[in-house]
Amino acid sequence: MRFFTNFSLIIFPIFFHGQIHYRISADFSIKESNGKEESLIAGKIYYDLQNDILVYDIFFPEKVDWVIHDTSFFMFSSNDVERYTIPKINSENILHLSLTNSLNDYGLMNSGLYKLVESTNEEKLLISTYEPKTTELRKHLGKVIISLKEGRFNGIVFFNEEEDLIKKIIVQEYQIKRGVVLPNKIIEVNYTKNNNEIYKLTTFSNFILNEKDNEQFYNYNINKFNN
Repeated sequence: MRFFTNFSLIIFPIFFHGQIHYRISADFSIKESNGKEESLIAGKIYYDLQNDILVYDIFFPEKVDWVIHDTSFFMFSSNDVERYTIPKINSENILHLSLTNSLNDYGLMNSGLYKLVESTNEEKLLISTYEPKTTELRKHLGKVIISLKEGRFNGIVFFNEEEDLIKKIIVQEYQIKRGVVLPNKIIEVNYTKNNNEIYKLTTFSNFILNEKDNEQFYNYNINKFNN
């Protein structure tokens, strides 16, 4: 099974009618294509803000769990466990950004790495440009452009430090559940060094906020492997 390294797709809680939204689950599917090969995975996703646990409970094409916690990525299959060290990425997951009400700037301001340098209105879109805050950061990071439509996140474009386009993300469909704006359909395009384009379509459905069931996912037992 392919190892999906990009989780840009899935902790300051939203208060809505006195309630804190700290968990979310959904059905998901991810279709990926590079123009030559295609892949599909599907299952359930679980995210707990307090425990910093993001779980992809994958049913198709085979049963496997991906578990992301802090700087660890685990793959649990029926007879094997694999662990990888990765950057901390849960706070960049789009479900985290929705729960924390930071989707409109994609969490850039909270990251402390970027500053807003320009905002313009173009054909019903508010276009904002963010740049790395310091000269040192600009050696490693490029600008980011975010568009809002009718006050909601529409898309984001990432550039590298040499101003080459590296990624686009567009949210095509939303729903609002208990005051939380949640993405139903997301298109992502990644651009490789060889100018190839990798397309990824992520869909979410059947969102549940603050679920009381499925504790085995929200409190996934990874302590004995996380050494």
